Amino acid sequence: MFARPASISLTRQFWVVLHRWAGLTMALFLIVAGATGTLLPWEEELTMASRPSMSRAAPPVQGAVPLDGVTLAERVARQTGAQVAFVPLDIPPEHAVRVAVQARAGQPPLGYDTVWADPYTGQVRLRFRYAVLADGAQNIIPFLYQVHYSLALGAWGIWAFGIAALIWTLDCFVGFYLTLPMRRKAVPAGRPAGPSWWVRWKPAWVIRKGARGHKLNFDLHRASGLWVWPLLLVFAWSSVGFCLPSVHRPIMSALGASRDFEPPVLAKPLDNPPIDMRSAQRIGSTLMAHEGRRRGFTVEREGYLFYRPFWGLYGYSARTTADPADHDPMTRVWFDASNGHLFYFQGPVGENATDATMRWFYMLHMAQVFGLPYRIFVSLLGVAVVALSVTGIAIWMKKRSARLLGNRRTPRAAKVDQMVPAAAELKA
Repeated sequence: MFARPASISLTRQFWVVLHRWAGLTMALFLIVAGATGTLLPWEEELTMASRPSMSRAAPPVQGAVPLDGVTLAERVARQTGAQVAFVPLDIPPEHAVRVAVQARAGQPPLGYDTVWADPYTGQVRLRFRYAVLADGAQNIIPFLYQVHYSLALGAWGIWAFGIAALIWTLDCFVGFYLTLPMRRKAVPAGRPAGPSWWVRWKPAWVIRKGARGHKLNFDLHRASGLWVWPLLLVFAWSSVGFCLPSVHRPIMSALGASRDFEPPVLAKPLDNPPIDMRSAQRIGSTLMAHEGRRRGFTVEREGYLFYRPFWGLYGYSARTTADPADHDPMTRVWFDASNGHLFYFQGPVGENATDATMRWFYMLHMAQVFGLPYRIFVSLLGVAVVALSVTGIAIWMKKRSARLLGNRRTPRAAKVDQMVPAAAELKA
């Protein structure tokens, strides 16, 4: 006969062990993500500060204004012989413009994919490969960004981070459950009921006065996790969306999210569209204004113009009164690069409540909302994530050493028990 397999008892101890091993599994990823995440809300400022001699810009004469985006892109293209497929339309007056470039169809590789250009003249100041540290200090923060979501290991790193984020999401609920007070046994009639459930949960939110060593680590781990728990869940689940869309997307679709924007791919890429960039900017601006009148928003400023040859479509984004983000232009129109007809309108928060929830998760993760105070908070949250991981490891190490010490004592105690009767016999 076969022995009946032991059933898994979902006791509190089971969830403690699960939480412990989930934390150890994702500790490296969370420490890396938290440490790098403290800097990423300041990506643009830190990147430009890394090469001040190259990044600073000032008007050549009093009253000069920056070039329009298309003119700047045209000048960059003439100097490099490259194709500028992503054109910033809102040109900053105080620092160089970062422009992504690529080799034209049929041409050899450029040896670089990014340039910094003067906003007033379009003069190319710097050419480099994005996020490659060997190409200069301007790549330190972009490289840390790659470390943040993939350990700078490419597709494998993204996949590993996605798995860690999924474990993190599930463990958020396990960790929260473990902070709750244990269920009490029924109190016999006539006896005091004792403190309420809320009173018994209150210690989980605070650090005990005078706590040191292991107690301090435990209190920091539990209390800090509780206070920032909602945002930990936001960052965990949005990380799954960034790194593991094959898991994230079906779940959100089951909850009601609309389908992703996925135009049909052309049989052959349209590398040289009939509509050039300057005409595309005018068409995009006209289409956006029309959609604004129809949907009840106004355009505050232009954002980006970009072209996708495998779709044969231009994308034009603008900052509008419908955008919830602080600065990023999130309202977008897509139109045909051959005839200028509107193909798709992409709203800033999607089509329904589930879409809006997803977008808000992403905006909170990227520190795109609530201004400077929230950017500072996200940097501090990165420190908190590191602290949660480090204190969790410290708690595990303390318990492990205690368990090993107990295992060493057990054989010794048994040996003493065996020696006691023998000594008694010798005395007799």
